[in-house]
Amino acid sequence: MRIKIVFKYVRFCTVLIIGIYYLTPFVIAETAEGLDAQALVRKVETQYMGITSHAIARMIIKTESWSRELKMEFWSEGRDKFLAKILSPKKEQGTATLKIDEEIWNYLPKIDRLMKIPSSLMGDRWMGSHLTNDDLIKENKIDELYNFEIKKAWGDTVVIIGIPKLNAAVVWGKIEYRVNLEKMVPDFVRYFDEDDVLVRTMKFDRIEKVSGRWIPLRMVILPEELPGEKTEMVYEKLEFDIQLEKDRFSLSSLRRR
Repeated sequence: MRIKIVFKYVRFCTVLIIGIYYLTPFVIAETAEGLDAQALVRKVETQYMGITSHAIARMIIKTESWSRELKMEFWSEGRDKFLAKILSPKKEQGTATLKIDEEIWNYLPKIDRLMKIPSSLMGDRWMGSHLTNDDLIKENKIDELYNFEIKKAWGDTVVIIGIPKLNAAVVWGKIEYRVNLEKMVPDFVRYFDEDDVLVRTMKFDRIEKVSGRWIPLRMVILPEELPGEKTEMVYEKLEFDIQLEKDRFSLSSLRRR
């Protein structure tokens, strides 16, 4: 009798395991059904923007040989205009970056010099961080440069894979997003080279509601090839859809205190 009971239990477990194995793809498909991968990525990449935005943030940079902390002020308008200025430390106060469409300028107040960044320097670190000038240009237009599809989904989580569009001038061979659908924010974004080797990971946390939307107030960038190094961005103030000066995104504004 006990043998029969054990046999029935084993058979039940076997059927259950087989059922889970074969039904899982259908559960994932049903969960992912109706989701627009391209739209999800667009929302993730533009979540810190409204019609306009203004922010105060700290950027903490740690490398193998040095570390520093910058307090910065940001402004944006749509997807094509962005201005950043260093507030502290005092020795770097006033250093600024302006992005308009596909062009970037840096301003160095110590020598009162305005420099347009050439295409050959787009891969250079921005403000010494683990972000690049190219990131500033491409980050809000990722959905226009990559084709995205949902790899898997469970509960309130979805994993999305992006592959470059034909002839797209991009650095990454693949991008992977894990997104929390309940709050529509990323858990992390992974960047791979053309050989499918992981190069960089961006992690997001400290999620709070700002102007009716959930926003990760901290982002940490971890370069795989430089273990122990990182760049951390922490937002102290963030507001959307505010009135900005008409010439806020102009070359003359870079020199303005």
